[in-house]
Amino acid sequence: MRKIIILLLCCGLLIGIVGCGSNTAPPPTESPPTTVSETVTTDAPTEMIPPTTAVEPTEKEKEPTPTESEDQATEPTVTATAPTTTNPKEETKATETAKPTTSSAAESTTENTTEYQPTWEDINVYGYMVDPSEDQLPEEPTEKIVVPPKPSADTVAQKVAEYINQFRTEQGDVTATVIPGLTEYCKYRCTQLKTNFAHDTTDQRAAAKALQYGECVDWSLYGIEGEGNYYTANVREAIGKGNWGGTADEIAYSIANGFRNSKLHWSCVGSSKYTYMAVGVMYDGYYWYVCVCMDSENTDLK
Repeated sequence: MRKIIILLLCCGLLIGIVGCGSNTAPPPTESPPTTVSETVTTDAPTEMIPPTTAVEPTEKEKEPTPTESEDQATEPTVTATAPTTTNPKEETKATETAKPTTSSAAESTTENTTEYQPTWEDINVYGYMVDPSEDQLPEEPTEKIVVPPKPSADTVAQKVAEYINQFRTEQGDVTATVIPGLTEYCKYRCTQLKTNFAHDTTDQRAAAKALQYGECVDWSLYGIEGEGNYYTANVREAIGKGNWGGTADEIAYSIANGFRNSKLHWSCVGSSKYTYMAVGVMYDGYYWYVCVCMDSENTDLK
């Protein structure tokens, strides 16, 4: 009985020892927590580590700032730690605002002195550029270009007749004799060619009647009444028109050579059948008009 009691006591003691060992906590090692007032009374506030998203504070922001309350001493201000975020639209607007504005044409000309912009005053009458280093207007040329006047129509007509005879001689034909009466008729025809460039029979008869040149046709001699009488030169005619330029000799050569190169015109002008000739020329300010008449007999005697 004694042994049983001793055994029970030992078991209970063992159970107590095991239970107490599992619930026993280690003695506290941390210091008692400090109050807010203790944190404030420290010499300098502890430097807080900014969050990873915060920008690096400047030297001025790192300096301790006096606080008005105990709550501000324990946490940083928003301007020191919070990153500034901008709206993408505002950034675009800011970029556009920061873009340099173009200055006016006058300002750019004043500022940019290295680039030379020529004006009409920098080009003389001959088309050459004036030296931009010389700040002055170009001097007027001492010698002005003088355009020679047009040669007289009579001079050109005389030379045309000379070239026609020269070309006739070159092909083995005789020269044609120039007659003055027919020459006046050719001049009159030139005035008509200005308004009607054609071999018009009515114009030809009107020219002969105005000058009373050539043969007069009287219908009454033929027993025909009521028909109007008329004059006719009864000649072969070659006409030309062009805006030839140059001296009298150059213009005359162009006219005569043009007739020679035309097979139809040269068939009468260069034919040995016609030994009498007349040339009329007129200039209206732009075109030269030419009338050459050829005949096998002297029309001035009719």
